[in-house]
Amino acid sequence: MSIQINLHQPPFSFLSEQQLDWLTSRLDLVFFPAGAVILDEGSVTPGLFIVYKGVVEETDRDGTQVFSQYGKEDVFDVRAVLESRSKHRYTAIEETLCYLLKAKDFIQLLNDSDDFSVFFKTDLGTQEELVEQREGGGVSEFILARIDEDTIRPPVYVTGQTSLARVATIMDEQKYDAVLVRTAKDIGIVTGTDLLRATLLGDKTRQSKVADIAQFNLIDVKYGDFLFSALLKMTQHKIERVIVTRDGDIVGMLELMDMLSIFSTHSHVIAMRIEQAKSIKELVVAAKRLDTLIESLNTQGVRVIAIMELITTLNRRLMQRAFELIFPERLRKSVCILILGSEGRGEQILKTDQDNAVILQNEHDREAVLPLLQSMHQTLLDFGYPRCPGGVMFINDSWINTVDGWQNRVERWLRSASPEPMMNMAIFMDAEPICGNRELFTPVKASWQTDSLRSSITSAWFAKPALQFETPLTFLGKIKEDHGSIDIKKGGIFPLVHGVRALSFEYAISECSTLERLDKLQAMNVLDEETAQGLKDSLLFFLRIRLRQQLDKDDPNRGLSQKLEISSLRSVDRSMLRHALHRVKKFKQLLVNHYRLENF
Repeated sequence: MSIQINLHQPPFSFLSEQQLDWLTSRLDLVFFPAGAVILDEGSVTPGLFIVYKGVVEETDRDGTQVFSQYGKEDVFDVRAVLESRSKHRYTAIEETLCYLLKAKDFIQLLNDSDDFSVFFKTDLGTQEELVEQREGGGVSEFILARIDEDTIRPPVYVTGQTSLARVATIMDEQKYDAVLVRTAKDIGIVTGTDLLRATLLGDKTRQSKVADIAQFNLIDVKYGDFLFSALLKMTQHKIERVIVTRDGDIVGMLELMDMLSIFSTHSHVIAMRIEQAKSIKELVVAAKRLDTLIESLNTQGVRVIAIMELITTLNRRLMQRAFELIFPERLRKSVCILILGSEGRGEQILKTDQDNAVILQNEHDREAVLPLLQSMHQTLLDFGYPRCPGGVMFINDSWINTVDGWQNRVERWLRSASPEPMMNMAIFMDAEPICGNRELFTPVKASWQTDSLRSSITSAWFAKPALQFETPLTFLGKIKEDHGSIDIKKGGIFPLVHGVRALSFEYAISECSTLERLDKLQAMNVLDEETAQGLKDSLLFFLRIRLRQQLDKDDPNRGLSQKLEISSLRSVDRSMLRHALHRVKKFKQLLVNHYRLENF
């Protein structure tokens, strides 16, 4: 029998070719006239159904409550096979053809394929991870490569009393560019570059003690971690090696050059170009390479959370280096530059519009700082950040202020209890200081964490925008399309992010990342584990599926696109999208009950 559905997509793509051939040979095509009950509540299912043509509706026994609808290539009822009986009724709404995989054959495939089994027996997050790993063909070095004996160098130790001349000799003999320095109190590291700087550029001699130039507070990774995690730490800390620990003990060192010989990525090359840039023009060249890096990482199947963390690190370093090139040293302590919105939360991948603000140390610095901010703004445009349509940029007076000025503005926003000031507060609450005098931000951030400004009424007004946009689900539980697409930001991302932000405001949580805020809310028992994990899984799914469609667009501003074309989604993606949107809808109801928003 010729199969007219695509079985080379998750979850069936988790099967081997031999298993797929066997599956195909076991499928039967069954017909149901309009109105026919395919499965009834409490009945024993003959197997797993895959819709070929038509529509199937899932309801309660009386048909009064509709749970979902299934179309081409959708699968039902897995739960009935696993639990022996169907909990709901499945009815053909129109003439329907389904492929039927008998229950015993489905169970055999579950037993024969671990990934296939896990997909059907787990939550959205694990399903998403399995699908994400298969996006790059299932063989991604970034995902599979781990820190082990083959990737690390055994540690070489010297005592803190060892002379620099002896350390240089040991490095030459061992062919190492770094050794660990053991003192009575700590363990440090010294590199070949450290030796050169100390003796040729500094005041140390060949007989000086190595402890005098060693660097302590070592950055470590754990044995068995992904190599990509080590690369991310190197990029974040601007270093070329990390120590490797197992059960708290140092077992080796991991060098950047060793990693680059294992797998190819341009991320650290970009980071080094940023560090070495002597002009804005050189920074712009590095910035233009980030989209290529994102496409490469996505193609290789790197998890979206890892891409997000790496790109956040590189983008922030780009801005910091631009600041160092534009602002003279005498003025760098006079300002604190904040990034806001998704950039502040560390949830931006492709560049969106600029959202930023500035804190001045003194009002009299404004005149000297303004032209420098104009240069920073132009540099961000050259990096690929479009202007913010709402004007939330440090070139506008509304987003430049002193510490006292910002504290007063925050108080006015929170006491106003009206939409625009509350959204300004929401934008500002995601602020992250990245350039200049970061200590200026501490008293400003503390100003919205005072009990006097976080009343229950204020918290309710703050949370209300989470309900502003309708969740794109029909009464029947299907995805509600608008000319074949949905706005994933309005329908999924914004209500989730802002709802979490509102709860974080109420409970004075200082973290900016939505994922970290969810962890805190769970730890404080504001959200239960299932809800918090479900929201994290949903957000990461939204970001991944949006990124995939953004990368398909040939548009320099594709990062601004929020439209998801539903017709281009595979059945498995539509299923997970429905699931994630239902999570958001349920979370919005939680917010309504928590803040009594039905009264607002």
